[in-house]
Amino acid sequence: MPRAGVCSGLTGTRAGRSAGRGGARRVWCAALLCAGLAVLSACSDEDEPVGAAESATSASTPSAPRSTPTPSSVSPSPSASVSLSPRAAVTGWFTSGGEDQLVDVMGVAADVQARHERDALIIDFTGLFDTVHAAQKYAPIPDRATQTAWKTALQHLSSGAGDVYNASALGRGTEDDPKSREQIDHGWKEFGEGVKGLKALQTRLHRQFGLDLRTDPWADPT
Repeated sequence: MPRAGVCSGLTGTRAGRSAGRGGARRVWCAALLCAGLAVLSACSDEDEPVGAAESATSASTPSAPRSTPTPSSVSPSPSASVSLSPRAAVTGWFTSGGEDQLVDVMGVAADVQARHERDALIIDFTGLFDTVHAAQKYAPIPDRATQTAWKTALQHLSSGAGDVYNASALGRGTEDDPKSREQIDHGWKEFGEGVKGLKALQTRLHRQFGLDLRTDPWADPT
């Protein structure tokens, strides 16, 4: 009987130790499991922030604005760097209305000159003044020498006709007065210089630029 009690006590003691060891093992396994999960969690946390940080950085950092070319960096267009030759420039002026100005001025100047040579008693300068004034306001010929010749001829016509008109009866002058006669003679001489200048200009346009008027203003209509 005592042995049975001792055995049962030993058995109970062994069972208690076994139970204690089993519980300890379970606790230790649970601890290992928790530690393993913590390690896995830490690893996943270390891998994830890389992509997350990149996405967060790209989302939070504004993209740099695209640089736009400044006016100095823009290459000029070919048309802007190419200039017309003098011949092409004068031809452009001639064909875009310049010829009309030449024909009108030469035509009215030729008519006034012809009337003067026929000793016409009354010469109306109104058409001449209007035509010359319009030509003076028109765009200049894009060639310095040619424009100078054109401008000078127009000035001679305007000034000479003005002197004749002011000293004549139409300008309420007195043609019998010696000063008026002198002014009229001077006016016609200057007007003649203007006519010579127009003819020289016509020749220059033909020789230098190959440009001819569609009609000859100096031809005798008769």
